[in-house]
Amino acid sequence: MRPRPSPHLTLFPHGLSAGAKLLLYLLISILLITADARFHAMAFLRATGNTLLYPIQVTAQTPWLIIRQMDTFFTRQQLLLAENKQLHQQAINFQIDAWQLQHVLQENQQLRTLLALRNRQSLVSHAAEILSVPRDPYQRQITIDIGSHAGVRAGAIAVDDSGLVGQVTQVYPFTSQIALISDKDETTPVQIQRTGEHAILYGTGDGIELRYLPSHADIHQGDRLITSGLDGLYPAGLPVATIADSQSNSQTFAHIDCRQLANIDRHNHILVLIPAPRSGASH
Repeated sequence: MRPRPSPHLTLFPHGLSAGAKLLLYLLISILLITADARFHAMAFLRATGNTLLYPIQVTAQTPWLIIRQMDTFFTRQQLLLAENKQLHQQAINFQIDAWQLQHVLQENQQLRTLLALRNRQSLVSHAAEILSVPRDPYQRQITIDIGSHAGVRAGAIAVDDSGLVGQVTQVYPFTSQIALISDKDETTPVQIQRTGEHAILYGTGDGIELRYLPSHADIHQGDRLITSGLDGLYPAGLPVATIADSQSNSQTFAHIDCRQLANIDRHNHILVLIPAPRSGASH
């Protein structure tokens, strides 16, 4: 049998006491710190330890780095979206400004043309603004903002910067109604500018056409029609329309569609021309 340990060995073990061990460890630590401070004895060990611990540090920091990068990404994304929205809004505002400027320039050019036309005509003329346009395609009449108070009377003619618009049919103190030449009850004596041939232009409600011209008449697409002045209402030489299409419906007459030169849909102003008094006064 294995002998039992002596009671003296168990109660009084041999070796350094805890205090001695602590003192020994303190001395070793002081020696290592002194050696490292003076001779850099621990530099190699530190470098080796950092190298061995680097993968662990990277692994531990990776989740935080990913979270920071995602946070930065989404923050930049929101900033870019907000900036893009602001730039888009500014672009729209600039476009609106450009449209308004273009409208002002076009309106200014139209008024200049009307003024030049006014100076050429031996008629009393009044610039007018269009208040309403027809909704019924067969009742082609517009309302303007001047009436008898400004000297307008029935039978006065209206033009824009492109040509003849129509004639005044109803006059009120501060407004007037103008029947367009495309109104189904309107007829306009015209002349084919290229050939000098006379004809009558009829309104159809949704357009204008020449009627009762012989099928062999010298008519070409694009020919320009001007007022002939034969009716005593419209002065001669005002641009009216161009030939759009010519077809022979029978052996006698040709069906000729025309395109009106004046276009009230493009402008807000027209010029009303009234026969001048015999004294020749004009405004």
